[in-house]
Amino acid sequence: MKISPKNPHFFKPILPGFKQGIKIPKGFLKYVKKYDQYEHAILRRADKKWRVKVNGRRLEDGWEKFAEQHDLHLRDILVFRHEGDMEFEISIFDLNQQCEREYKYEYESKDKPNHNIKSSRKASHFVCIVRPYCLSRDALFIPKEFASRNGLFNTKKRDLLVRDERQRSWNVILRSYGDKTAYLVDGWNKIRDANCLKEGDCIMFEVVTSGNKPIWKFKRMTEQ
Repeated sequence: MKISPKNPHFFKPILPGFKQGIKIPKGFLKYVKKYDQYEHAILRRADKKWRVKVNGRRLEDGWEKFAEQHDLHLRDILVFRHEGDMEFEISIFDLNQQCEREYKYEYESKDKPNHNIKSSRKASHFVCIVRPYCLSRDALFIPKEFASRNGLFNTKKRDLLVRDERQRSWNVILRSYGDKTAYLVDGWNKIRDANCLKEGDCIMFEVVTSGNKPIWKFKRMTEQ
């Protein structure tokens, strides 16, 4: 029996013409009950919300404002995590930096007219592109910001369990050297080969649990 994820999510690369609107994938609608009865979706980042008009599967009025406020540009990748009732938590990844982008937001309050809040939470995902070294050296470097925010430096060696959406799993070793470099080694080649990864593919790892042997989820974001 296939079990639906608790917080299903989908990925959208930013492509030309994105400011006019963006579509929810047709296959994702099975996770949204009575989706055709919603007139608006709520997009959420760092406790701030944007109301966006829904036209069929397309997000329209209000989307351009969200895109402009987050300075979205081509080759960014967005992760939409459904929280229920057509509300989505949005993560934005910059493929040039291969990590989640951070923003500062201004909030109004009676005690303090203006104050900036910057999230210091752990980074739950990272997105990267398969480079030639990933194929020739059987290693995958982890973005420095992700490694730092998840305490992956100065551990020398750590065992991980990596799973994908098909419930396949791999034991992987993470190694780090000081506070500069962290990468996946033993086991990465099995993930690579099982998914027929090639140079230029876009992939994502998501932290599911921490602990003595963390569990990460693997997702291939480019079509095979």
